Amino acid sequence: MNCCGGSGINLLCHRRPGGACRLTCRSGLSSALMKTTAPGPAGPDLLRQIRTILADPLQFLLDSARTYGDIVQFPIGGLAVYAVNTPDAVKHVLLDNHHHYSKNTLQYRTLALVTGNGLLTSDGEFWLRQRRRLQPAFHRARLAGFGTAMTAAAGRMLERWDALEADAPLDVDAEMMRLALEIVGQTLFSADLSREADDLAQATLTALDFIIYRAQTPLAPPLWLPTARHRRFRAALRTLDQAVHRLVAARRADGAGPDDLLGLLLNARGDDGAPMDDRQLRDEIVTLIVAGHETVASALTWTWRLLAENPAAEARLHEELGSVLGGRTPTVDDLPRLPYTRAVFDEALRLYPPAWLITRKALKPDEIAGCAIPAGALIIISPYVVHRQPALWPDAEVFRPERFLEKDADAPRFAYLPFGGGPRLCIGNTFALMEGALALATVAQRYRLRLAPGRPVKVDPLVTLRPHGGLRMTWERRSTTDGGRTRQR
Repeated sequence: MNCCGGSGINLLCHRRPGGACRLTCRSGLSSALMKTTAPGPAGPDLLRQIRTILADPLQFLLDSARTYGDIVQFPIGGLAVYAVNTPDAVKHVLLDNHHHYSKNTLQYRTLALVTGNGLLTSDGEFWLRQRRRLQPAFHRARLAGFGTAMTAAAGRMLERWDALEADAPLDVDAEMMRLALEIVGQTLFSADLSREADDLAQATLTALDFIIYRAQTPLAPPLWLPTARHRRFRAALRTLDQAVHRLVAARRADGAGPDDLLGLLLNARGDDGAPMDDRQLRDEIVTLIVAGHETVASALTWTWRLLAENPAAEARLHEELGSVLGGRTPTVDDLPRLPYTRAVFDEALRLYPPAWLITRKALKPDEIAGCAIPAGALIIISPYVVHRQPALWPDAEVFRPERFLEKDADAPRFAYLPFGGGPRLCIGNTFALMEGALALATVAQRYRLRLAPGRPVKVDPLVTLRPHGGLRMTWERRSTTDGGRTRQR
């Protein structure tokens, strides 16, 4: 279609919210040559928006999508930035044309200060080789054997809760971090991390807080400068590195160990027959420790908050657990008979996707949703925004787990991407979904969690979505049949 219609006139079509890109056409130009520009804030409005970005990036991205539509342009520091907000545009970047986009962005460069050149931050052929090395550890048949370790870790956590003083609120965020760390240690590395779980969780938070600081502070002092912040960061890295060293040293001392992820890494050989060097081992293990517990812990934390605020959904969850399990510990074989339990976790991931921001750098000129994208542009994909689009998700702001049970209402592909998508889909997505459902079933059978009064919950958009200052909750002990409350804490 020729937007000028061959009429010989100049036409400037400004985009309205939800409409097409702004099109600048001149006489004699075909649509194939038409210049297209994505809409977005400009002038004084842009300055106001930049302040909003720093103060509340989640709200900025939501407001931009609602105001300007499918794709939004906003220059930052001379860099062309495009936020894409539709499943088709996301699919184009992450799948259809993924070779034209790289992870060489500020987000992943700063994250690499912690994870090095691990699976999360590496790119190109090197990433593909490492992905193939690690993939067997996450095969469905292998994952099925992890269920017992997952529920056992949750059971140990509940035993600690049983021993706590009455009326002392829990920081559920910290509890979920510790639980997820223990599960990662047992399942991926055949190691008991319970004694150092608190230290590792705190080191992870300190390191990731530093990453956010570096990403938001263009004039941050060089890393070699011995500031208090830098000293805390380096201490956190030492804690992570020492844990990795202990894992690797113990396995090497034992010789042939369990057939787990650590064994795969130690036994991997390159094309030249050489094993993975110690630095790359460290990077992959730190990546899996950090990413393997931080994301699931975040999702479970928000799940408990949402259930506390939605008693009808909580009651339906308890009804399903009582009917299927009757008080016994859940197993992997039970999961197909716990669809609402899985739907609760899926819906929490929709409203609070841990990885709320995905970025890519355009390696060459491209076109997204009819808009020209220059080489070097930064592409922003926010699952948080896509998951809250009313056109994709009716009652998008409402916690409604049953939407995932309504097969006729399936959202388009890439409308739901809590684990990313395309070739870079999170390697542990199936692991995380199984862990989340089993942990939810184990805990919800025994306890009913309630938000502690006087502590409003604020979302912190850090590397993952976290509750600011933790999530303080009280709890009530449930009977095995959901018959009543035997004790309140």
